[in-house]
Formats: sequence, structure tokens, C-alpha cells
Amino acid sequence: MKLRRITLLLLANVVSLGLLAEGYQLNLQSTKQLGMGYLGGALKLGGESMLFNPAGMVFMETKSEASFGVNAVISKANYVSGTNNFFSHNKIGTPIFGYYSYKVNDDVAVGVTINNPAGNGMNWGGNWPGNTFVQSIDLAVYTLQPTISVKLGDKFSVGAGLMVNFGSFTLSKALIPAGGLAGLATAVPTLAPTINYYKGVPAVSLELEGKSKVGYGFNVGILYEPFENFTIGVSYRSKIDMSVDDGTAKLQYPGPAMSYVITTAAGIPSLASTFMPIVMLDNEKFAASLPIPSDLKVGVAYKPNKDFTVSAEIDYVGWKAYDKLEFDFATEALGKSVITKNFKNTFIYRIGAEYKTTEKVTGRVGFIYDQTPVDTEHYGPETPGATKFSFTTGFTFSPTKKFDIDVAFQYLTSEKIDGTTTSGSNTLSGTYQTTAFIPSLGVKFKF
Repeated sequence: MKLRRITLLLLANVVSLGLLAEGYQLNLQSTKQLGMGYLGGALKLGGESMLFNPAGMVFMETKSEASFGVNAVISKANYVSGTNNFFSHNKIGTPIFGYYSYKVNDDVAVGVTINNPAGNGMNWGGNWPGNTFVQSIDLAVYTLQPTISVKLGDKFSVGAGLMVNFGSFTLSKALIPAGGLAGLATAVPTLAPTINYYKGVPAVSLELEGKSKVGYGFNVGILYEPFENFTIGVSYRSKIDMSVDDGTAKLQYPGPAMSYVITTAAGIPSLASTFMPIVMLDNEKFAASLPIPSDLKVGVAYKPNKDFTVSAEIDYVGWKAYDKLEFDFATEALGKSVITKNFKNTFIYRIGAEYKTTEKVTGRVGFIYDQTPVDTEHYGPETPGATKFSFTTGFTFSPTKKFDIDVAFQYLTSEKIDGTTTSGSNTLSGTYQTTAFIPSLGVKFKF
């Protein structure tokens, strides 16, 4: 078998990390709006409109605003296949956000935001049934967005921002699972003691890490108030292509003795075609291209009175951009891998309301229905996507007119989904479900 073909079999799905695959999209850039179903396309949110609809920023009520916040993503995924029942052990994610906005005059406002549009900390463990597809993944994507918002009359405004994205990731997967060297132990008896000692764990795993090049996109929006207390908003965030040009692959062994086993096997002519591609991966450089999908947001909001606001919104997310993942090693013999993902465009439906109960307290509730874009025939356990339902609530406490404290909570659960993925002769099929609880804390200063 040719070296290139063996390498592709080893690496198929190795980086189906899908930096922006559906499981990694983080809608956590505002504590206040998280409590209301994370909508804001038709609302006048001051500085935080930079993310939802930049046209709304110009309606800020003070000269300048600064808001900051952090979330705690407490999540787990469940995999069931026959008698196998595994839960992921994810670390707590802490996506952040920050906004600063300044009103130049009554008709113009400018600002800048930094936030985490995507990230994940999935950890299935080193020895679960799908360890040859993924063991763990850690990634974070950041967006820096300078923004301008302009009022064109009392009822109409526009806004635009330049999105500057950057990020990093680490992913690991087993190349040889537990018990995968039984044939080698028989063929080379001198290696059997070490192989048998480590037979309960993967013999070798691959860790990939890299930082992306800076990617650029834009965020534009319009806000229109056709009659008093009713607004319509439309905003669009463009797709951003992010690329990793200088990633590094590293081999991870359960002990130094197992490294000797693999390198020894690679030097035996009859075994070299199987083990040499593995050895060649150590400290190998690679490149990958990954898309952040576009997002078209259409929303409406209505204030039946000064204390009560209700809003609804639809997002159309361009997941079809993630139809494949291309992965290229620096060494020509290791070649290029193209991994099919075949995502489809989807809708997210949101509804939310807020009510000002006192001069100092405003309460919020919301609901989110988020369709999954994944193809179950090319299902990646690194991001066990499924249609999700979220219930949110939160409140703002304003001890003074210049300072707000925002608190929100989101409970997310997914439908159970049957998915299959194949790598060479290996196939992983099962039923997946994800749940998450997300508390969020934010503060806002008004000057």
C-alpha cells in the first residue's frame, strides 16, 4: 500500500475539529441579551448593538459606555452505542466579551468590541470507543471589531464594523488504539513485553496544535422604526476564512518504551509501510483552512409600554461554507487530506421579553430553537451537533444611573441524534446528546 494512502487512512477525520462547526459557535457575547434569548437585531442596545446590529449603537443614551462580561460554559456530551455509554469530561469554558462606545454627536457613534465568537473544550478521554477519531480538543477564536453607527433621520439608522479574527487550537486523537499492536507482539516477540504492558491504553496518539492567521470580515446592519415603539432590524455578518499555515503535529506515547516499539517497527522492511507514516508525523508541519459561517439576522421588537419589550428574531446561518476540511502536510509524501463534512445552511429562531419591575431591576426571559447543520453520515464526535433548545433568563440591577450589573442563565439541551463517521476501515456509530448550563455575569459603565 502506498505511503500516501496509508497516511490518509490514518488522518481521515484527524482534524475534523471544524473550528467553526456548529458545536463551537458561541452566542455568549452579552449577558443582558443572553437572558432574553440572545436576540438584539431589532433593539437599541447602545454599545452592545455592535455585535447584534451595529445600526442600533447610535441610539445610546449617554456620551460613552463600557461593558464587560464573562460566561461559564458547563457542558457534557453523551455517547451511547449498544452497551457503551460514555460521557465527556469537559473543562469549564470561560468566553469573554468587552465593548466600548462613544457618541460623537447626535447622529454618529463609534466603538470597538472584542469577544469570543467560537470556542470549545471537548474531552472524551483517552480510551473511549471513538478515540481514533478524537480524544480531546481545545480551541478559542477571538474577534476584534471597530464599528461606526449613523442615524439617517429619526426613524432610520445604519451601521458597519470590520471584523478581525484570530485564534488557536489543540486536538488529540489515538493513532493506534488499545490492543492495536497484538499482531506486532506476535511478529516481533522481543517487543511483546512492552506492548503487553501498555495493552490497556492507546499505543500512540497524535496532538495537533496551531494558531490561525488573521482573518477579516464585516458586520453591517440597518434599523427602522416604521411607527412609534415598533422597530425592524436586519444585520449581516460575513463569512470569514481562517487558515493555519504553521501548525505542528506531535506524537504522544504512554511511555518512552512505547516510542521505541513504534520506531523499531518502522525500521523493519515488512512493517515499514504501516509504521513509517506514523513516525513521520512527529514534529511535522501542516496547514488547514477553516471557515466561520455568515449570519443573516432579521428581527422585530415592540414596546407596548415604557417598561415592557418583546422581540422575535430569525438567524439564517451559512453553514454550507463548511462542506469540507482541507488539511495539508509540509512533507510531500504525507500529502493532502480532504475530509467531507457536508454541512447545510440552517435557521435559528429566538423570542424574548424584558420587563422593568422597579427603577433598579429589569427581568428577562427567552427561548431559542437552533437547527443543526450536520450531515449524520459524516458525523464528527469532536462537536456532537444536534438541534438544540435553550431556555434563558436573567436580570439587570442598576444601583445607580451610571452602573448596571447583569446576570443571566441559559439551559441548553439537544435532541438525541444518530451519527456515523468512517475512517478507513474504522466506523463509529452511536447516539449523541448534549446538555449545558451557562451562567453569565456582566457589568456596564455609562459616562
